[in-house]
Amino acid sequence: MALTPPLSLDQYQVSFWAVRGESRAVQINYSSSIDNQTHPFLVLTTTDPQFVPGVGELAVGDSVLITVSVDTSKIGVTFEPSGLQFGAPAQLKIWYGGAGGDLNGDGVADSTDAAIEAKLLGLWYREDGSEPWTKLGASQSIDEKSFTYALPHFCEYEIAEMLMDWSVGW
Repeated sequence: MALTPPLSLDQYQVSFWAVRGESRAVQINYSSSIDNQTHPFLVLTTTDPQFVPGVGELAVGDSVLITVSVDTSKIGVTFEPSGLQFGAPAQLKIWYGGAGGDLNGDGVADSTDAAIEAKLLGLWYREDGSEPWTKLGASQSIDEKSFTYALPHFCEYEIAEMLMDWSVGW
């Protein structure tokens, strides 16, 4: 059984300066093995980084270096600095279409995968590796194969199936 290879991103880690009071965004794309085109994987937009752990409150115009790291083996994303808090939430949109429809990793996109997508797939978070995962109330678009969520703070996020102890395989 041949599983879908890991997602081919244009970047697996990217850093940018977020400035309080200014809109800043970063986008990471993937190359599809299905249609040989580039598609969005993640877009993060910030306007109001407010509190940085170890630094304190940011004044308007102050900045913080944000790093986005992607683990394609599980559609996981880590944002640094961990614990960064926002006044107005940062906007995250993450696409899972790169899984090619095979959401359970068995090498075949079928009705089981469609049921997982419609009923069980979700965006999850945890504060750190010692904490349990908690499902977020993210907005899912089946047509776009994406989740959108307003992030109040940074931690670890993952797209995963609700009841199993595995994540979507790429």
